[in-house]
Amino acid sequence: MVKKILMALAIASVMSFAADDPVAAIKKKDVELQALLKKSSRNAKETERVKALLNDSFNFEELARKSLANDVWKAQDAASQQKFVAEFQRMVRNSSAKRLEVYRADSTIYEPAKMKGDKDARVIAHLWNKGKESVLEYKMSQVDGNWKAWDLVIDDLSTARNYKDQFSQILKTKSFAELIDVISKKADDAEK
Repeated sequence: MVKKILMALAIASVMSFAADDPVAAIKKKDVELQALLKKSSRNAKETERVKALLNDSFNFEELARKSLANDVWKAQDAASQQKFVAEFQRMVRNSSAKRLEVYRADSTIYEPAKMKGDKDARVIAHLWNKGKESVLEYKMSQVDGNWKAWDLVIDDLSTARNYKDQFSQILKTKSFAELIDVISKKADDAEK
């Protein structure tokens, strides 16, 4: 299940969303993702492109904030929050880019976006790979006029909730600074 979450996070992360139509933007980025994934090997520039797409399309600040209990987030000073977001983003970005090999969709069908006001949307995507369907729900919001995903739910399992559970366990025995160190080490390991 964790593999599915990481896979789904990677998928969502490489999709940059246009402000006017989140579904059309997802489809456009999915074409580029699938083209990269269908290559038997990618050069360093193509791998960096995957990482750049991921970095530009995911609202890491919001995901990072939602991956912690509200009281834990609020208890941190701005510098600690920024460091947490930066290391969290690096960890997700590096590990997701490595795990993209497991995702190759034979076909994808998107439901129309479910809008909540003007700045929040949910998009459901049905992906098929070798006859097996996966259902992904992208939770998005507008950031500087672009749609960015801040959570991905696959088979009722939320990426944000999964990280929140993991980080809560770590924080039972470690400080917030130590949590950042754990995340930083995971980011370093994923970069290798």
